[in-house]
Amino acid sequence: MFLKRLAGLGLAAAVALGATVAAAQEVTLRYSSWLPVGHWLVQEQFVPWFAEIEKVTEGRVKVEVLPKTVGTALSQYDVVRDGLADMSFIIPAYTPGRFPLIEMGELPLLGDDASKMSLVFERIYRKHFLALDEFEGIFPITMWNITAVQPFNNRRPVTKIEDLKGLKLRSPNGIITATLTSLGGVPILKSSMEAFEMLSTGAIDGQITQADTVVVNNATGLMKYATVVPGGMANSAHIMAINPDKWAEISEQDQKAILAITVEKLGHSVGTAFHTREVDGMKVLGDNNYEIVMADKTFVDGLKEVVRPIEEDWIKRAKAKGVADPAAVLAEFRAEIAKAEQVGN
Repeated sequence: MFLKRLAGLGLAAAVALGATVAAAQEVTLRYSSWLPVGHWLVQEQFVPWFAEIEKVTEGRVKVEVLPKTVGTALSQYDVVRDGLADMSFIIPAYTPGRFPLIEMGELPLLGDDASKMSLVFERIYRKHFLALDEFEGIFPITMWNITAVQPFNNRRPVTKIEDLKGLKLRSPNGIITATLTSLGGVPILKSSMEAFEMLSTGAIDGQITQADTVVVNNATGLMKYATVVPGGMANSAHIMAINPDKWAEISEQDQKAILAITVEKLGHSVGTAFHTREVDGMKVLGDNNYEIVMADKTFVDGLKEVVRPIEEDWIKRAKAKGVADPAAVLAEFRAEIAKAEQVGN
């Protein structure tokens, strides 16, 4: 019920409904980081945001990064909901089917510029979905989607959609799992942190991911073929979540200050960083003699046909969750991305 009351309101009203008057002014948020603390996303995006939280609240709210991950990458929603940690970065796709509405941000062929898509996604999600309380028991303080995922492998160039048949590929989400299955591929749903070992041992032939992830996870030498599909094979949607009881301990004044530096700001910053790093990552792969294929219209048209039932299934599931016209929301989302990528923000 917390998010149903929060959705669609301005920042001031959201703060007023989001908390009772805090009994204590000083609050420490315990952050569970399943990514290595040295990962660029933690160091370049989250840690500066934590520092900004402390700054805008004049030291009354601090974020403590816990020395060990609480739970696993897949269980962070439950960790925050159950109060085992106060805050975490969550990738809903790691538990496919559990959060169907946010899967709109995982669909194929959405766009190419995460700096634009991330902001559009947050606005559309808040406008149409937040009131439905998909993430009951946690407060998604912000959400975003990132650089589209593409095929990388060590077996052969993927120049046409049929070339994916038979390849054992790490899948980042249910959308890719369903797509590869339809094409006769062998999807293996795992987190990005597990891909290196699977590639090293030959358990997989490659992965559907971002170029930057290949570079950051030191997997560059384990593959040699990349395909760039305009709009992407799929995407990934993320949230930063806080336990609502812990959020309620923060004073109204400080809640407002935190929201002002977070909503439409943190996710947009993350998306912009992903876009920049993807451009750089693809250059690194080129410098390492990857054969990089630009997918043609025939490839894209074939992918559209393959994923049509997947989109139709998402529309049915979104309608079952209470969205009156999911197809119209998806069309609005795609139109807003196209507009943003054409004219900028």
